[in-house]
This record gives sequence, structure tokens and C-alpha cells, in this order.
Amino acid sequence: MKNISLFLFLISIHFQINAQFCENEKNEIVIGIADSLYSHVLKEQRDIWIHLPEEIEKGKKYPVIYVLNSPRHFYPVTGMLKLLEEFDIPKSIVVGITNTDSTRDFTPTNVLKGRQGRSVETSGGASNFLEFMQCELAPFLENKYPADKMSTIVGHSLGGLFTIYAYVNHPDVFDNYLAIDPSLWWDKENLVKQSKELLEKDNYQNKSLHLAVANSYKVDTVKVRRMDDEPTEGLRANLKFHDILVENQKHLETSWKYYPEEDHGGIVTLGMYNGLRSVYKWYKFEERWRFNTPKRYSKEELTQPFYDHFNKLSVRFKRDKKPNWEFVNELGFFMLDVHDLPKKAKAYLDINLHFYPEESRSYVAMGDFYLKTKERKKAIEHYQKAIGIDGNKDAQKKLKKLTK
Repeated sequence: MKNISLFLFLISIHFQINAQFCENEKNEIVIGIADSLYSHVLKEQRDIWIHLPEEIEKGKKYPVIYVLNSPRHFYPVTGMLKLLEEFDIPKSIVVGITNTDSTRDFTPTNVLKGRQGRSVETSGGASNFLEFMQCELAPFLENKYPADKMSTIVGHSLGGLFTIYAYVNHPDVFDNYLAIDPSLWWDKENLVKQSKELLEKDNYQNKSLHLAVANSYKVDTVKVRRMDDEPTEGLRANLKFHDILVENQKHLETSWKYYPEEDHGGIVTLGMYNGLRSVYKWYKFEERWRFNTPKRYSKEELTQPFYDHFNKLSVRFKRDKKPNWEFVNELGFFMLDVHDLPKKAKAYLDINLHFYPEESRSYVAMGDFYLKTKERKKAIEHYQKAIGIDGNKDAQKKLKKLTK
């Protein structure tokens, strides 16, 4: 399993270097932007790393993936996006937040001494750090970058503890939560105990959580529940939290993956890769590929998934999401010209009329369809509709030929 972790890490670096880069005047490979902002909540300057999608479309907004414990975890996530973007997860902006005092920022309660008697007097600032992210960092990003309001948070260890804290207590702040071997042992499992009551409430609709759990000491998961030693308290706490998730699975959108061969550090890359796929499992649209074998499906089975999927995406993104016009249009004429399936072709073109009723090209395309199926009157009607929207010149030329 450790070989797999290394392999995925190398793949992520390979893609991040080779598949997304820009060369500056010094011929350097650049994968991101170093930026910073002053936090009035934390009373300090905070450095952030920004990775933008390739080929940003003008006026388009992109979801944000917040990565705690940057820069260590920034590189793998940016590389993984090249493996997963578009089909598994949407194109996204990655924001790596560098640490100044992770114990202070990521822990929800104050304790004086941590493991092995270490001093952790600054602990307990999670609420302030969350306020910084919600009230200062997010508006900063939306003002300066093409950042959407949809967001994912990724945290490991104490960062994972913070991720669970945000999910349990403030599920409205982020949309997707990825906690990798979180330090739920903190303060005698205080957050686990708190979760038992809070997660019974139905406040987590359209919120995804993925929990990745390691086994650093290779102990049996049944026996470890009866143990009380400090080295295994992390695994015990994570298993208890998993049990709570299972108890509330009817109204929670959660998943987990246990890595019996991975330790606390080795789990990171695998946890990120599987976790990102998991929290975005609602994004995948496998039914789109049915066009490859159209005779297997009815026209409803080919096209209804487009309506269902993009209506679902609109709810998750909190704004209208539409299928790509060009892709759908090509599918329509692929059905007609290649497969000679006019009813199924029209069903695809109807998708664009539904999602893009204000665009004249939708009516021009339907006019072209009717022209090819020798339904002259309907072709004229659709070209006229296109002209009525914006004076479409292509429609004018075609209408002129039909009415000579």
C-alpha cells in the first residue's frame, strides 16, 4: 500500500508539472500564485497559495478547495485535479493555507498539556480560524479570483480535527468535508462526544463528508476498542466517530475508508485521492456516455438523465448549471446523421431548447434538424424564432433560401 501511495504521489507531481503549467520569462514552471491577506480576526498576516484552473472562461466562477497544512499538501491536490477534473470533480481553484500556529487554529478547545505532556497553551482557536475563513478569506478570494461560493475543505491530523469541527458545528460554511486521519483524540474525545448529539439533527442536507482512517500501530480494530493506551487513542476516537456516522446514515451524506496498512503520515495521498472522488460522487454523469450505444436505450433513457443531473447540480452549486451547448448539439446531429434516429436526435436538441431558450442558436439548430427531416414549415418557424431573439444572421440566410 505504501508503494501505491508513492505511485500516486509521483503521478500527482508528474501531472502537476507536465499537464498544468505556465512558463514565465525565466522559463520556470509555475503552478500557482503566492498571495496574502491581513486577518483582523487572527490579528496577523496570512500567506495563501493559489492554483487556478487551466483555460479560465471569462465570467465563469470555479469551486474552491481549501487545503490546510499547506504547502505540504498543496502539491498533491493540484496534481490530482488533473486526474479527476471535469468527469470526477469540477474544475476548481485550490487554496493552500500556510500555518503560523496549527495547534491554535485547528483545535476547538483549550487544554494546557497535550500528548506526552507537551505544552499546548495556545490551543482552542478553531472558532476564530473558521471565522477568518468564512468572513475574511472567502470574500477576499471572491473579490480577487474567479471563486465560486461552493467549497471543499481538506484537512489531515489536527487539520482533520478542524474539518470535523466545522462539519459538526457549522455545516453551512463549506459544502464538502474531507478529514484524513483526524486527531479526534483531542481533549479526551470532546468533539466525538459533542458529535453524538449534534449529528442526530437533520442540518446536513447536501453536505458531503469523507473520513479516511489509518492504523499506525497495526492493531486489531476489535481489540483496540478495549484498549486504553495513548498510542492507539487516535484510532479508537476515529472508530467511535465512524460509529456515530453509521448511526445517522439515513440523513447524512457520509463515507469512510479504512487503510489498515497505512500509518498517520502515509495515508495522506491515498486519503486525498479517494476522498475527493467520494465527496464529489454526486458530480459524476456516467449516463452521458449512453450516446455511444443509442439503440440500447429509449429516447427518454438517453436524454432524461441530462435534466435530472443538471437540476441536481443546480441545487448543489446554488445557481443554474447547464450542459455544454455544443456537446448536446453534436449529440443531436450524431443521432440523426450517423445513426438515422430522428426522434432521439430531436430529444437531444430539445435539451438545449430547455436550458438555453434565450439563445437563438438553439432555434437555428432545431430549424436545421427540421430542414434535414424535410419538415419545411417547422424549419421556417424555428428560424423565425431565432431571428426574433437577436436577428440571427445565419437564420436569416437559411430562411431566405427557404422562402424564395
